[in-house]
Amino acid sequence: MVSARPSPARSAYKQQSLVLAEVKAFDRAGLRHVEATRTTDLSGAVHMETNQRLQPEPGAEAEAAALRALAALRLRAKKDVLPARVADGLYIGGAGAARNLKALRKRGISHIVNAAPAVPCHFRDNPEGAFEYLALPLFDDPEADLLPHIEASNAFIAGARARGGAVLVHCYAGQSRSAALVIAYLMQSQGMGLMDAWALTRAARPCAQPNSGFLRQLALYGKRLAAAGSGACVPEAPAALELADSAAELALTQ
Repeated sequence: MVSARPSPARSAYKQQSLVLAEVKAFDRAGLRHVEATRTTDLSGAVHMETNQRLQPEPGAEAEAAALRALAALRLRAKKDVLPARVADGLYIGGAGAARNLKALRKRGISHIVNAAPAVPCHFRDNPEGAFEYLALPLFDDPEADLLPHIEASNAFIAGARARGGAVLVHCYAGQSRSAALVIAYLMQSQGMGLMDAWALTRAARPCAQPNSGFLRQLALYGKRLAAAGSGACVPEAPAALELADSAAELALTQ
C-alpha cells in the first residue's frame, strides 16, 4: 500500500513566494563586475580565477536607448490627453487627445485629421455622432514626403471651419507631423511665414517641432505660395532653406 506524501508545510509556500518575488525583482543593471573570484578545490588549494568583462553586443546600447525613448513617449502620450487651441476652430494634439471623447465634444470638434497610421480613427463610427476623419499615411521621417498631404489637409480644415465646425490635427506625439500640417495651413490661410506660423503653433503647443525634413519642405511650400501670390511672406528659396535648417538645429538643442 502506497502511503500519501505529506503536504508541504505552510512555511515552504511562504519561502517559495519570497524566492519568486526576488527573481521578479532582479535587475541586471544592479550587478557589478568582479575582476577575480577566489575558489577552493577539493584538495583545499585556493585559486584566483580572473573574470573577463562581458562586452555588450553590437548595437545593444542603441537598441536599449531606443526602447527607453519609446517607453517615455508612450508614457507622455497617456498623460497628454487635451487638444490645444491654435486658432478658432483649429486644435492640435497627440494620440491621447484623439481618443478623449469628452474633451473633443467639449471643444466642439467635429473633424479630425489623423496623421499617424499607427493610431486608429477611434470614433469614426461612434453611435453618439461620428466625427469626420481625414486619415493621412504620413510617417515622422525626415525623408517622408510631406508636400502631397498638405493640400488635402488644408482643404479638409478649411471646409470644416467654413461649415462652423472645429478640427483636431493629431499624430502620435502631437509634435512633428501634426505641427507641420497646422503650420502649412496657417501659411496658406493666414499668409504667414514659416517662422511666424511655427511660433503661433508653439504658443498653443510648446512641444510642436517638425523634423528637419518637414521644415525644409515647409520652406519650399512657402516659396510656392509666394510665387502663386497667396500672400505668404517668406524669404527667397536659399534663405528659406537656411532658415529651416537653422530652426531644425535650434529645435534639436532644446
